[in-house]
Amino acid sequence: MEKIIITIGRQLGSGGKKIAEKIGERMHLPIYDKKLLEAAAIESGLDASVFAGADERESDSFLGGLFSIHGSLSNFLSGGGSCMESDQLFQIQSEAIRNIAQRESCIIIGRCAEYVLRDQPRMISIFITANSDDRIRRIARKERATEEQARELMERGDKKRRSYHDYYAATHWGEAASYDLCINSSLLGIDGTADYICNFIRARFEL
Repeated sequence: MEKIIITIGRQLGSGGKKIAEKIGERMHLPIYDKKLLEAAAIESGLDASVFAGADERESDSFLGGLFSIHGSLSNFLSGGGSCMESDQLFQIQSEAIRNIAQRESCIIIGRCAEYVLRDQPRMISIFITANSDDRIRRIARKERATEEQARELMERGDKKRRSYHDYYAATHWGEAASYDLCINSSLLGIDGTADYICNFIRARFEL
């Protein structure tokens, strides 16, 4: 089979990661989420915790995209500074994404992957959403939070992901025009949504 790349963006609480895992199982594709951060750290020589701190965080335009990193990174900075441009971390992470896509078929979750790999001829970009009530229930169950707390987490999570994505990409997070397929997981459930996406991928690439 020729190489294929699947990128998945998702709203917090939409079940996107679980859906990605089911697609990976059914289509025998590796998934890069936290693994991607580890790969970026290995290839750059930095500690994985450095990238975890910048993982889809809300960009701060007032600070010009700068954020403080302490500890293991301090040895890599010249002049004894304690800040590193998030842009530089994004570039390192993006290079890791391109390297992974170059060597194997895979599923990549988040990290603006659909934008980073926009020139890949055999890439499908997918965005997964869900009804607010379903998202709140899922977040509350996972975080052992009240409905009110879950709603706040949902809204804050969406804001951070949108800010992170739109800061680095020329497309807009969650907008249909930015993806090949947008789907509401509330309509078909986790398994049904995974099945639908698998069928879409097979039809698109004539597998």
